[in-house]
Amino acid sequence: MKPSLNQKQRILAAIIYLIGLVVIFSLIGGNISKVIFGQSIDSSIWFYSGALLIVLGTYIAEPFFSKPSNVIINAVVVIVALLGLDNKSALIGYNFIFYFSVILLLLSIITIVLVDSTKDNLQKLSKVLYWISTNFGHNKVIFSLLYLLSATSYFGLKDEIVPYILMIALWICLIFFDIVGYIITFFKKLNSLISDKISEELGTAIGCENPLFYRVEIDGLKKTGTVNLGDIVAVETEVNLGAIGVVVSKWQLLNKEWLSIYLLQKPTKEFLTISLKLKKQFADPKSIFVKKNSVYKLNVTQLSFQMQEFIGSTTLYTRRNDFIGYVEKDSDIEKINFTIVEGANGKSPTEGSIIETPIYDELTQYQIINANTKREHLENYDFKGYTNGIARKLGRYDPEEKELNVRKWLPNIYSPIYYSANDTLAEEKLIEIADSSIGRLPNSEFDLPIKDYNSLVTHNTAILGILGIGKSCLSYELISKIVQQDIKVLCIDITNEYNSTEKGLPKYIDTDLINEGVDELNTELNKIEFEVADSREDGGNIGSLHDLLIADIKGFIDSNKSVRIINPDEIIAIQQTENAKNRNKGGKWEMYAPFAELTVAEVTRVISESALEVCKEKGISETARLLIVYEEAHSLIPEWNSVANDGDKYATNGTSKVILQGRKYGLGCFVITQRTANVTKSILNQCNTMFAMRVFDDTGKNFLENYFGRDYSSILPTLEERWAITVGRGLKLKQPVIIELNDKDLIIQDD
Repeated sequence: MKPSLNQKQRILAAIIYLIGLVVIFSLIGGNISKVIFGQSIDSSIWFYSGALLIVLGTYIAEPFFSKPSNVIINAVVVIVALLGLDNKSALIGYNFIFYFSVILLLLSIITIVLVDSTKDNLQKLSKVLYWISTNFGHNKVIFSLLYLLSATSYFGLKDEIVPYILMIALWICLIFFDIVGYIITFFKKLNSLISDKISEELGTAIGCENPLFYRVEIDGLKKTGTVNLGDIVAVETEVNLGAIGVVVSKWQLLNKEWLSIYLLQKPTKEFLTISLKLKKQFADPKSIFVKKNSVYKLNVTQLSFQMQEFIGSTTLYTRRNDFIGYVEKDSDIEKINFTIVEGANGKSPTEGSIIETPIYDELTQYQIINANTKREHLENYDFKGYTNGIARKLGRYDPEEKELNVRKWLPNIYSPIYYSANDTLAEEKLIEIADSSIGRLPNSEFDLPIKDYNSLVTHNTAILGILGIGKSCLSYELISKIVQQDIKVLCIDITNEYNSTEKGLPKYIDTDLINEGVDELNTELNKIEFEVADSREDGGNIGSLHDLLIADIKGFIDSNKSVRIINPDEIIAIQQTENAKNRNKGGKWEMYAPFAELTVAEVTRVISESALEVCKEKGISETARLLIVYEEAHSLIPEWNSVANDGDKYATNGTSKVILQGRKYGLGCFVITQRTANVTKSILNQCNTMFAMRVFDDTGKNFLENYFGRDYSSILPTLEERWAITVGRGLKLKQPVIIELNDKDLIIQDD
């Protein structure tokens, strides 16, 4: 591989080669003055039309590639040189190289003429001619041909072996090895080893917001260089001594540019420093011309290996593209205040975004929950606005266990803040997350699987949110994962959406695993006659319904089905609403009592009590056995102040007792509702795992504040689609977090 040289280094290499050419030319008896003043000597053609043009072409005119226009110039130069020879027959291959150059000249001209052609055939021809002309007309090819032929003709065949060997050796160095280029590169690296080079002066440090954070002013009319985010600079913190830092933000006002510099620290917390004596024009601190607090840009690749190693070992440098701010005052153990640095890498954190900052040198995850705007005075009438964020501590994410571990204490003030978002996860990674987890921390790779399915069921789970926000979709996904744990699911659904083949459970679970409908139950119920009873509890067919449901649920649990869907609104059950009374009808006394159909809340109670009785028969269980899903829970288990009759109050109380008693028998529930205020709190308060999606009503927010705290509950009205605030034993989360739920398209089954 040839050495990589910049423009200045290529010019230096060309000068060195030209000096070598002149020396060799002189050694073999050439007269450079005659060449310069136009006195043609045929044997000198190897010098001025061969080696000289190879050097100039390689390092000046065509350092990387040739164009047809370059080939035209090369061909014309060769043709003119050949025509200027006094004895053309003395040059071996004169006719060949002459016509070779003429053909290249013509091909290059044709290539340029055809370049704008719209016809396909001509475009293809142009490409072919372009390849031929630029490859064979390159300076290294055409001038090497002339060089070798002339060297052989005038020296090789005339027994001037030493000059001929020198010429061939020089040509080999130029074309294949570029020895001078390697020598320049060697000294460049050697220089970097023995000195820490510093680049141009950028500006002056005018303020220190904290011991690690400096504000730098650059005069736009006088600045001598450019600086970008992530660049390394030296800030003169002491006389002739600079502290090394990273440019973390930049902005411009009128004709001045402003930078924010965050200083790097060694593991010992000492600043990383560099001497500025070699850079400063007046290093003597007593000089009247010396500048103070100057800032210099550093070229990391030109620093010593030791310095490069120090810089590369710092988290701030390796994460410089993720830096967004630093920890501010008034932070505590639970949450931090932090300043978001304007213009820091174009990052756009929002509520829910994950950030990281070190606690005892170990990065800890926080989640942004709030922010406010502020402004500061720069100079004169210039002000700068910025944002102050608030983030709650989540802990340290363990990628192996996929859970957030508790981190104690709080970060030091002014600790750097890093943005942990990854907005461009590959689809394969998203599919992998969807297969194993319920979602991830927003815009990150930190996925959160269900860690304890037994607790998710037996300790009850609530899914809350406004209409159409995706509660049922989340419910379907959870159910699809629960049935894989050999846990049976009984869905009480008055919407008939759970059995919908278009958007219900069949999109998530094989239909062979689903048992739905109550037609058979109603048929059997209608066969049973009932009469008026002295006590209203014995009247109607509630007892028969209870027996039929026990048999139904017992058969379901013992079957190969995983999900049973029942719509309580479709069950036709009759209850006696009062104790029987005697009445005279046509002169005869008879027993009389009014009857009415059971409400959905009352049927729900019967279903729940039947499920509990079946689980009791199977005995106490330490693992989950049966999950009851209350879809549209505000209708199935309403709050006492949301019902129109006392029967629904009694029914809700009965269902609540089932949930309270069911845990030790492996029975639990999902409560799914869009109206938190209208669901009995007796059951909601028993839900250990909570998924709260977008909520607007104050009652819902006030209730959820008990679970999440005021910070998170205030975010509920602004939650993104498919985002939820969650906490609980099911995910082994001891504090609430905002999660980004899996995309629906990644979890539904293919048709």
